[in-house]
Amino acid sequence: MSSAGTANAQWARQTTFDVGAIRLTRDDFADTGGLNVAGLWSRWSERVSLVASGAATHISDGRSTAIALGSASYTVPVRRVRFEAGATGTVLGTSGLRPASSWLGFARAHVLGQGRGAWLGAGGGTVHLETESVGAATGEVGGWLRRGDQRLTVNAATVRTSTVSTVIFSDETVLRVREPVGYTDVSLAGHAAWRQLEIDAVAVSRHAWKGNLASMPGAVVAGAWWFTPYMAMAGAVGRQLADPMRGTVRTRYATVALRLSAERHGSMRARTTPPRVAAGEASIVAASADGGAAVVRVHAAGARRVEIMGDMTGWEPVALTRQGDRWEVRLTTTPGAHHVVVRIDGGAWAPPSNLPRIDDELGGTVGLLVIP
Repeated sequence: MSSAGTANAQWARQTTFDVGAIRLTRDDFADTGGLNVAGLWSRWSERVSLVASGAATHISDGRSTAIALGSASYTVPVRRVRFEAGATGTVLGTSGLRPASSWLGFARAHVLGQGRGAWLGAGGGTVHLETESVGAATGEVGGWLRRGDQRLTVNAATVRTSTVSTVIFSDETVLRVREPVGYTDVSLAGHAAWRQLEIDAVAVSRHAWKGNLASMPGAVVAGAWWFTPYMAMAGAVGRQLADPMRGTVRTRYATVALRLSAERHGSMRARTTPPRVAAGEASIVAASADGGAAVVRVHAAGARRVEIMGDMTGWEPVALTRQGDRWEVRLTTTPGAHHVVVRIDGGAWAPPSNLPRIDDELGGTVGLLVIP
């Protein structure tokens, strides 16, 4: 998963659609090839996150499988702490089998620093497998580091639920057998971007301590090469572990696909002409507004595009809107001193000219903006 908080009044978004070929081996399918389509829709601000995704695979023997996932959460910021509550849902369908689904509510507490953060969370809900419903409980702890377009995340998640197996006797009597399972997945995920190329890698180590699940590793590597701002060639290879929460089985797969994006891809924003004004020549001011918000205004004469980034945006770029001879955006943030940098016309990030400059913890220089 690439997202973080942005302006409350300005939603960040990502919409992609993949179509391509897949080669997979599942515990319930033989090694086979087929057609795979997948989609992602997400919208997020500093407080609200909405995500929907899905994938469908049709293999050569005529069978199909499809999965749809959705999540929604709301976050309350309190200085450097973020309290998040939300819910996730999953529906899985496979040819010849009853659909499986799960519904889970969760709560998390995040602690944010400059270029780093950590969280602690727990959740609970219901998993529907075959004709049975079983309870599920989760707990998680994790942390992340970020510098520019590079990100590293470590996470440990513990799950307690049950699996349901079907036994059919010679007289056609059907018996559903529940077996409690408990396991902990420790994962390390990395994301990196270099101009048009993006790479994501995840390594997972499963430690099963109850039930019939095996302790084993898993890993996935995925990449995308954006040859236009809206189109990329994408591929992935890896082994995905069984997920009792979603009803999925252990799978090995390799895919190659054409990816279409509804939004212009950020790494393809290379300018063909130099910016008319350097970021270090821009000035910035902030004023308080109603509802715990602040209006941030940047003066950059001749600019075609202005973005800001700082602790008040979760260190994600936020594009400002032109208002006459200035640029502005409304942010939900706390009063006090904040670290901020500005980018003009896709150029380099730099502190605004009118702010005091300080060295950050990652060896860079930022401006100190005071919001009243």
